[in-house]
Amino acid sequence: MKSVLKHIEILGTPVACATYDTAVETIRTLAQKEAASAVCACNTHIVSMARHDRKFGRVMRSFDLILPDGMPLIWEMNRRSAGLKDRVYGPYLMRRALQLLGPPWKHFFFGGTEECLRDLEVQARLLCPNLKLAGSYSPPFRPWTELDEDEFARIIAENDPDFIWVALGGERQERWISRNLHRYRRGVFLAVGDAFELLARRRSFAPAWLQRIGLTWLYRLIQEPKRLWLRYLKFNTLFLYYLLRDGVLKKRGLPDLAPADVGAAPVRIAFIGCRGVPARYSGFETLVEQLGARLAKRGYDVTVYNRDPYYDGRRNEWRGMKIVWLPTVPTKSLDTIVHTFFSIVHALFCGYDWIYICGVGNAPLVKISKLFGCSRLIINVDGADFRRAKWNGFARWWLKWSERKAVKLADVLIADNHEIVKRYQTDYQFKPRYVSYGAITAQPEVRAGELERWGLKSREYILYVSRLTPENEPDLLLEAYALAGGLPPLVIAGSAGYERSYYKRLKRMAGERVVFTGSRYGDVYAELSQHSLFFVMPAAIEATRLVLLDQMGFGAAILYRDVPATREVVGETGVPFGFGASDRAMLLEALAGKMRELAAHPVDCLEIGAAARARASELFDWERVADEYEEIFRHQKPGPVG
Repeated sequence: MKSVLKHIEILGTPVACATYDTAVETIRTLAQKEAASAVCACNTHIVSMARHDRKFGRVMRSFDLILPDGMPLIWEMNRRSAGLKDRVYGPYLMRRALQLLGPPWKHFFFGGTEECLRDLEVQARLLCPNLKLAGSYSPPFRPWTELDEDEFARIIAENDPDFIWVALGGERQERWISRNLHRYRRGVFLAVGDAFELLARRRSFAPAWLQRIGLTWLYRLIQEPKRLWLRYLKFNTLFLYYLLRDGVLKKRGLPDLAPADVGAAPVRIAFIGCRGVPARYSGFETLVEQLGARLAKRGYDVTVYNRDPYYDGRRNEWRGMKIVWLPTVPTKSLDTIVHTFFSIVHALFCGYDWIYICGVGNAPLVKISKLFGCSRLIINVDGADFRRAKWNGFARWWLKWSERKAVKLADVLIADNHEIVKRYQTDYQFKPRYVSYGAITAQPEVRAGELERWGLKSREYILYVSRLTPENEPDLLLEAYALAGGLPPLVIAGSAGYERSYYKRLKRMAGERVVFTGSRYGDVYAELSQHSLFFVMPAAIEATRLVLLDQMGFGAAILYRDVPATREVVGETGVPFGFGASDRAMLLEALAGKMRELAAHPVDCLEIGAAARARASELFDWERVADEYEEIFRHQKPGPVG
């Protein structure tokens, strides 16, 4: 039976417009019913948690009566015409009920220590000398099993109380009541927080004047600062944030990222750390777009955090994914870390079940989310970023340190290549979960005018696609191309990003038969890829490169630097070079020789490309990648972890 009192929803939680007298009368009515009931004295912590955590929101909506235990709730309710003069403070409600609900009503105390219960019983009998105390029980201080729960139910049922006062602290008592109410045929279970300690006189009440101005929490913080500072910081901030957003910001049209119907929302996932969608930069962007779109299609609520400077126009949705736009500092060293920081702070208030962090360098920032216990965290570590030539000494130290942090902080650590898994096992005695990227293999032939634009002919040019950075080694390719001589045109597709001086060096190295197209996406990228004679990957990077999977999916013949991570992806379907090469001269000669060999056998290139596409179709499929992530979501319990 739901309370017949008027209710006002505060952040989605229906709070009764009750006084102490109407509250006592309502719980008396509930006790007369042949069914168990749940009552909560609710403060800002509880309503903020209920808004932030959908599962806990369902818990609170199952309660029969939620009372306004907190002056900020009263102020907000009165702003909406509740007309209340005082809150219904849990300890005061319990004291009033013990005085007014004497025999034949029976009471039971559940929670607290044995010493606290003994003191509470003494004080309760002083309040009401003829109090009918059915019993009390101090549950063990450890995680409870089903056998424990059965034993608690047996003890309480045998004593047949009318009112079961529950003091387990935080939101734990509400969760316990909701989870176990089905075990009882009758009785009113009342969650009253720290009422036992206060009524037992083991701790003092806040002065009345502090209570009137809504600073009971400050008094408690002074009493137990180490235990309570983080809770109050988090939930007081959340309460103010949600009130502001619902009351002001929402009217200005900002997206409401927390569902109003907390009982029926899908699993919510946020992608943080890439530049955004549509994919316009690197492998992570492609991963987010391909995986996020598939998850959205399967019913997940997916949000991607985009960086402002990298897109000309704003959109709020892409392929079923919501987009949040946040600023950054667009420099090589600060771009990713600054945007990730802003994104994680924003995500604290959005109630996501999962946050997916792209890149190990962002790992230290997830400590913010961990402190607030907001979401489960997936970190995709990519390769050994600290080894990349583009970083200076401090950045390399940061990236290496970030790997240690990722191992400690992630709920799920993802590696896209078994070589990365092996290194983490060796360096950190930790085994990440292997989930590779995917490839799209069923693609029709594209004609978008790209070949004509650059004066190219189908199957008569060599292709390189990647960012023009030192670790991708386009300079090695350009030197080998010049050394080989007489080869078809070389197409270099990719942007330099922050490496402007390196890009100028590449341009100086390039001959007349080298074409720099800049970054290519969509159909023009597909056309360049489908019609190349072969694709060259000169880099020795410990990771699965998405561009490599792209090219396999397009059916390109792959000429690759023979390193374990790339060999794992290509298998026997590509042409390796440089195995065992001890210096750059040997690498150049090996690469130049293989390019001459492939250029002389275009029919072989077609066969090699067909084999690569078949391997990609068999082993690297985006739908199977989405299946693996769904398995993670099923077996790793989502929701707040703090």
